[in-house]
Amino acid sequence: MEGKKPQLIIIDTDSGFLKQYEEDIIRRYSVNAEVQMITDPGFVNAYFSTEQDPDLMLIDEASYGDGSQFEGHSIGKIYLLVPEVEMTKTYPDNVTVLVAFMPKEEIFEKIDMALWSEAGVESASSPADETPAPKQTRVVAVYSPIGGCGKSLVCVALARKLKMLDQKVLLVGCDDTQSLSVYLPGENYASPELAEKLIHPDEDTYWTILQNIKTDVVSYLLPFEKSLGMMNIGLKEFDVLIHTLVEKQDFDFIILDMGTRLTREITERLNKIKALILLTEANVLANRKMQKLLKNSELLPKCQCMIIANEYQSDDTRVLRDKVFGTISPYPNWEKALEDPVFYRLALALEESV
Repeated sequence: MEGKKPQLIIIDTDSGFLKQYEEDIIRRYSVNAEVQMITDPGFVNAYFSTEQDPDLMLIDEASYGDGSQFEGHSIGKIYLLVPEVEMTKTYPDNVTVLVAFMPKEEIFEKIDMALWSEAGVESASSPADETPAPKQTRVVAVYSPIGGCGKSLVCVALARKLKMLDQKVLLVGCDDTQSLSVYLPGENYASPELAEKLIHPDEDTYWTILQNIKTDVVSYLLPFEKSLGMMNIGLKEFDVLIHTLVEKQDFDFIILDMGTRLTREITERLNKIKALILLTEANVLANRKMQKLLKNSELLPKCQCMIIANEYQSDDTRVLRDKVFGTISPYPNWEKALEDPVFYRLALALEESV
């Protein structure tokens, strides 16, 4: 493979197992390998209508069939993903059968070994000629003057996409009722001791914060059972929290769900953040509120600002595409909305920004 990048082909037209890792695969391997992802059944035959010689092909059982369509092609190695291994079946020597739905990390290890180990090349995740850059925690705030427009959903979706880009992410609910908690599992709450340590910080504050961070799909700070006002948690206490976490550099990104309140005092503190995501809706009322905010631009922090429009509660008001970073399309439920491509583009923009 000297002189050219190894070629990786991913084919998943039926099971959907590999489709969910498409972004991860492209992000991880596209720099050091030529990656072709095929999820359309009609494209498989078209692609193999001419001779192909990939170094590695990952393919689901339905797409592979009896394998006859791949005869005559110089495929280095084939990983065939099946629901369960049938001992009576036999395959060509270059085919390795893997059980589908194995952990993503194991899939990546298999790809790394097939593409680089024999050639003595470092894997895609740790090229030998790269020196890891020093970690710098970046704080991103999500804000809107409009209530109930999906700020918490944007926080959760963005956190998930950043994690897919191998970023360590922490979610923090900053609005008084910590509405972010509706997207979090269970009924677990932060300890009263955390409030005390933020109000009166000491050498144990960092340890107390860590004890109140949990991880599900992404990491999140446990919400308080009572409102922040009832817990006497204000801007000063959040300064302690964010400063402590940024200083310790445990996370690549901290995402703040800011709610709908914005004052000069809040803005002054937000001037320290990396980026602000402004969320609006595609309706007349939301448009008026956003225009009013933009006319009072001194309330906005001096940082990178990106506007996202949520089309779920649209009244056919047109959102000018050149004025927004992207739009969230209408979805039947919030789980589907989490997969909107706009969040991946947003994560990439934040991850690649200096």
